[in-house]
Amino acid sequence: MKLRTMIQESVLRGVDDRQSIEQSSRIRIINKFNLLCISYSIPYILFSLSFRFYQPAVVFFAGLMLYVLSLYCNKTARHITAKLLIIVATNFSVFYLSLFYGFDSGFHLYYFTSPLIVFSLFDYSELKRTILGFLLYLASIATLVYLHESGFSIAQEMPPMLGRMLYVLNVFLALSFCLLLVTHFSEFNKKINQQLAASNEELESKQDLLEAEIIERKNTELKLQTLLKDKETLLSETHHRVKNNLAVVSGMLDLQVLMSEQEDVKTILNDSRSRIKSMSLIHESLYKYDNVSQIEFGRYICSLAEEISNTHSSLPFKIRMSFDVEEVNLSVTKAIPCGLLVNEVLTNAFKHAFTGRTEGEIRIGLTEKDELCTLTIRDNGQGIDPGKQSPSSIGMALIEAFSKQLKAKYSFANEQGTKLTLTFNK
Repeated sequence: MKLRTMIQESVLRGVDDRQSIEQSSRIRIINKFNLLCISYSIPYILFSLSFRFYQPAVVFFAGLMLYVLSLYCNKTARHITAKLLIIVATNFSVFYLSLFYGFDSGFHLYYFTSPLIVFSLFDYSELKRTILGFLLYLASIATLVYLHESGFSIAQEMPPMLGRMLYVLNVFLALSFCLLLVTHFSEFNKKINQQLAASNEELESKQDLLEAEIIERKNTELKLQTLLKDKETLLSETHHRVKNNLAVVSGMLDLQVLMSEQEDVKTILNDSRSRIKSMSLIHESLYKYDNVSQIEFGRYICSLAEEISNTHSSLPFKIRMSFDVEEVNLSVTKAIPCGLLVNEVLTNAFKHAFTGRTEGEIRIGLTEKDELCTLTIRDNGQGIDPGKQSPSSIGMALIEAFSKQLKAKYSFANEQGTKLTLTFNK
């Protein structure tokens, strides 16, 4: 029982779960081959010692040690060295023993097992090593035949009976050795085929599960896309209705302006209507351009400026407007306060910047760099008079409030007119 356990442990030397099926099976067959050669070497050692042939006994023992060393190399993952030791040991042993005991001793018969040995050691990916192994065996056989045909011999003289007995023993052992190799090689191929078939079945099963999961994910994705489309449609409709409601409020303010006779009241109502219109444009952009969460703010500024210009078309001066705006997308929470702030600045410019003038110009710029937006609005009007600025005016109060909502920094400057610079993060 202990011997069987030791043999099983020796067969599994160097086998690792991380190895491929073919690699682990080939390591097992190499270990079995080493054990087989060790078991075959022992009778020959005893035979040589019993007849006082000490030189071949030493050669057999050296070969046995090489097989043991090959087992150790397999255990330490030196698989190429293990294969090389087997080829050297088998080749040298058979060659020397054929010379020592003579060609008629039958030791050369072991060379007929060399193809099986080579195919057992190397797989198809090791073509160069396979060819070199064959060439080494062929060179040894050719050299042995040449020496025999040329009459060269160092064979020891033996009694005829002993020579015939050795020949019969070699024939029997060589045939049994060949049979064992064929059996092991067949089992090796059969086992690999079985393991490959099992692996293919497992892969097919996993492929079926994967295909089912892919189909399920596609169905889920379609459902999500449908839900997202419904949500976008709903939000677009909501923005459309908000825009319509704001238009109703704006119309009511227009009606109130027409009914009012006080200029101060009309101014307040017009300012309120302008602010409502700036918010209405936000919601119009959201449903008009099929984006319910982001607004292309450069385009929105152009529309808002045009709307404010039309509102003040009755003024006694002509205002030219120019734009240098990049494509900057803002969320609704950023776009509404920023739009209201732009509305306040432009409205104030139309009302106060060009008093006593026949024409003027307003330039608007919008840039973005590293998520930081910069908005500039400048005119060539009369500029800001620091002595007349009132921090408590409603326009300045609204600009301050909208800047805080944006978490923005702003500044006014006199540069041949008034210039507002506003910076904020997207």
